[in-house]
Amino acid sequence: MELTPQTLIALAGLIREDSGISLGPDKSYLLRHRLAPVVRNHQLAGFDQLVDRMRLRTGSALRQAVIDAITVKETRFFRDHGCFEAIAQHVLPALFGANRSRRRLRIWSAAASTGQEAYSLAILASEFSEAHPSTMKGAVPCTILGSDVSDEAIQRAKLGRYSDAEAHRGLSAERLRRFFHRQGEGPWSARETLRQLVQFRQFNLMKSPEMLGPFDLILCRNVLIYFDVATRRKVCRGLHTALSDGGWLVLGAAESLYGIDHRFETIVSGRSILYRRAQRDG
Repeated sequence: MELTPQTLIALAGLIREDSGISLGPDKSYLLRHRLAPVVRNHQLAGFDQLVDRMRLRTGSALRQAVIDAITVKETRFFRDHGCFEAIAQHVLPALFGANRSRRRLRIWSAAASTGQEAYSLAILASEFSEAHPSTMKGAVPCTILGSDVSDEAIQRAKLGRYSDAEAHRGLSAERLRRFFHRQGEGPWSARETLRQLVQFRQFNLMKSPEMLGPFDLILCRNVLIYFDVATRRKVCRGLHTALSDGGWLVLGAAESLYGIDHRFETIVSGRSILYRRAQRDG
């Protein structure tokens, strides 16, 4: 199935418009490989017709299918242990200590994929609650929102079910036993005590996240690397608006704040870098 340079440019433009993902001419093979099944499943004549249908007002379902096909869904439980250690040692004590008599904490996994990161955060919050009963006083520790541009990924996350291989990527035997269960040789399912902390919804970071907030902690890891610089800056500004005063932001190891560093305090914890939104005076 041929993908001409002109059609590649048109496809890349539509994908960037819908998802922010920037794809250059070197991604021709990737587009052909990922989108050929979409062309076949929708009984289209080829990539040219795919572009034509995506441009129609009635093409929203097809555009979502393209996003689902093109997005990277590489994830695992407790991906980058150093990051989660920093959250457990610095962020959660600071947040729960400051929040003792206020509202329930809100956490956002902004590129949740199939849910492992959001459930990892729920495990950390549950463990913190159990280790500090006097601080928590039996309260539900927080609510966690997991979002992703891929509706396909979010539908999987909502199920909270993972294969044996997926469950053993990042989960210790003890955590797996405590927070998940399975029947026979079936998938591992998150226990209700974990599921009650987490909600999932499809959300596009090209939109303003202010309506979702405020959040006390946002993780937006390993997604900005797929955007161009202008889009990275736009997303980082949006994340800032969605944070409460004194709220924390965690990006991927290869990512930075792209020009809005002055709005955050930078905190180094081991190999991890954390960002904290400045408190307003008064």
